Amino acid sequence: MNKFTEEPLPFATVYWKAAGYGVMTDSAGYFKLARSSRREDTLVVRYVGYDQRMVPLAATDVPSLLVQMEATMKLGVEVKARMDKGLVWWRQIVAHKAANAPGHYDSYYAELYNKLEIDVSNINKQRWEKSRLMKPYAFVTQRIDSTSEQAPFLPVFLSESVSDYYVSSSPSRIREEIRALNSSGIKNESVMEYLGGINQKINTYQNAMLVFGREFISPLSSMGDRYYHYKGLDTVTQHGEQFYHLAFTPKREGENLFAGDCWIQASTWAIQKISLSVAGAVNINFVKRLDIIQEFTQQREKEWVVTKDRFVVELAPLGKSRTTFIGRKTTLYNHVATNQDFITAKLNSNRRNEEVVVADSALAAGKAYMEQHRPETLTRNEKHAITLVDTLKSMPSFRRLSNTITFLVDGHIKLGKVEIGPWYKWVSRNRVEGPRVRFDLGTTAQFSRNWRLNGYLAYGMKDESLKGKMAVTYTWPGDNGWQVFASYKDDLDNNQRGFNGEEVSLDNIFGQLVRRRGIPQKFIREGDLRVSAIKQFPQEFSLQGTVSRTCYTTFDPLPPHKLFLSGEHEKAVNTEFQLKFRYAPGEKEIRTFRKTRRVRSNLPVTEVAYSLAPSGVLDSKYQYQKLSLSVRQQFNLTGWGRVNYMVYAGQIFADRLPFMLLQVHPGNETYYYNKEAFSLMNKYEFFSDRYAGVNIEHNFNGKLLNLLPFMRRTGVRQFWNVKSVIGDLSNRNRVYNQMEYGRYGMRSLNGNVYTEVGTGFDNIFRFFRVDAVWRFYPGQSTKNRSGDFGVFGSFRLQF
Repeated sequence: MNKFTEEPLPFATVYWKAAGYGVMTDSAGYFKLARSSRREDTLVVRYVGYDQRMVPLAATDVPSLLVQMEATMKLGVEVKARMDKGLVWWRQIVAHKAANAPGHYDSYYAELYNKLEIDVSNINKQRWEKSRLMKPYAFVTQRIDSTSEQAPFLPVFLSESVSDYYVSSSPSRIREEIRALNSSGIKNESVMEYLGGINQKINTYQNAMLVFGREFISPLSSMGDRYYHYKGLDTVTQHGEQFYHLAFTPKREGENLFAGDCWIQASTWAIQKISLSVAGAVNINFVKRLDIIQEFTQQREKEWVVTKDRFVVELAPLGKSRTTFIGRKTTLYNHVATNQDFITAKLNSNRRNEEVVVADSALAAGKAYMEQHRPETLTRNEKHAITLVDTLKSMPSFRRLSNTITFLVDGHIKLGKVEIGPWYKWVSRNRVEGPRVRFDLGTTAQFSRNWRLNGYLAYGMKDESLKGKMAVTYTWPGDNGWQVFASYKDDLDNNQRGFNGEEVSLDNIFGQLVRRRGIPQKFIREGDLRVSAIKQFPQEFSLQGTVSRTCYTTFDPLPPHKLFLSGEHEKAVNTEFQLKFRYAPGEKEIRTFRKTRRVRSNLPVTEVAYSLAPSGVLDSKYQYQKLSLSVRQQFNLTGWGRVNYMVYAGQIFADRLPFMLLQVHPGNETYYYNKEAFSLMNKYEFFSDRYAGVNIEHNFNGKLLNLLPFMRRTGVRQFWNVKSVIGDLSNRNRVYNQMEYGRYGMRSLNGNVYTEVGTGFDNIFRFFRVDAVWRFYPGQSTKNRSGDFGVFGSFRLQF
């Protein structure tokens, strides 16, 4: 078998060196061979693309012999013949793709068995045993598999699931019902969904595949000869059927390509098994090695289906020579059926296009169910893995270690039903409050899985003022999609005003370190009371209704809020009703107790919002209507990286509104790059009551830099982007905010187009990004200019 993937090698040659006779392994990698007739002999195992293994006769005296082979496929196979047979075979595969690729059905069903194993590899056993930190876990070293003297590994986690998987092509719908799950330490339902099969989408027949968010050209692509060398290795006959063995290697180092081989059924030119390997200079962060194996079976005449998927990856977050983590995800497809009425009936019960249902008994009965229905017997290592996590979690010392790591990374300390943090917001500083201290408190899932209460208190030493926030969220049990949120906040607006508030808040210990010098910090204190109700609908859209009442207090150098008051009014108060529609086809959510992370598809996401502010409601002083629209999307350009764009527009229907209620075009007064803000625009510099804009970024993923040989192994990626907006402000709003005087550095775009163009390098040392940005604007600024050029930095964890 393959030493890394633990996958059997079909049609390998096995023979006795001295006796001179042998056999060939079958399609599952098994063989039977009589003992050598010689007193001293060596068993030789050969397979194209692998190191030859030689096993002494004495080592074969075991009931069953497992031979591990190390792949040695080299990049850039030299092709000397004018027309290599491998290229001819590839052309036949492409010519027959339409007939052989799975998917010739209107509906499809399979019983899925999913198994996920995680191992820790490259362990220094002696250092572990001597470490004071790891000493309480010395028993773990007894479970280290040392059959490989070069890279011993420790199996630490195993998850198994059995599910019913239903698919229809038109309309495109997927339903997975997880009926059993046997897992160590995983209780979160959102994570449980990802342990099923709905996210195991490998299609080697496609021209391109996504791996860790990176696009790879498939060797079965119709353009494969532009990227790969193909070499015919062998022809074998099994059970009267002839198979061709085809190998492929990248033509150029550094591009997102695979090396590997496949077996082709000669009569149909269909792929029976394909193995894809990623190694070397391929541009995926932290990935030391990755293998994908896919097997196909002929269901009926001229109809092929997938029967096995295997995804094996070795991650090296600490460096390739340090301890690594190996994940092995295996999916077996059993009892496959196509175009049956029961499939359509099941899919008709879907509330959304893709739906995962976890049975209430999935965890409770999972272990017993697996013992009876597991299609593959667990190995000794897998049996160790399935108990190790639960054993460690029961140890007080491990819980303390886990809590310490969680505190440093996540920022929170869990104390049973409550948690405190994040620690990086405990102390900060700004020009209004001077030194600022803050304390956060929130509930955990032990308090309630449906109720979430959180808040904080903050105090400024300079202004001697107490601030804070209280919030409560309730999520309805089950999957009806309802959530209600209510909050009250009285604090400075540390976040960016603009699109989605994705700027890093300056209310943290690092905030002042990234601020640009010479630009006065601007604050508005907001007393904000709001209530929101959100409904997620099955058709992948949501509605959010919000009622808010906000009282504004401004600080120099912004215009004083009293400028907008008249008569007996003492506070600038506004009440607003908003309805937001969001349509996000194909989007998935990874839900944790504290927040929800959205995983976008390649389809456009549309948001439409309408706001109404009636004067006199809850002491409101202003009356207006707002309408806004945004469309954003990410998609791949085959061979040329990824494009992200956002187009947006809006209008405010009112004549006398203070600047806080107008569209504040998002600026950035830090050296930290914000993807949604204008880098060389100051905060509160430009305002509009009608506007339209576009943001575009194209990341080449190293396509251009790979032309330089010395850059191929750096992993650095190049990009370009443009942000542009056109806007205007009515004359009455301009006069009401006294913008014509320019005393506060605030102004309108006056119908002009403001544009920033940037380029730079991403993935520097795997984490950092540098942006060079140029500003183009026909209007002349006299105050608070950020300049026409700037360099910005940022960092993020990415593959």
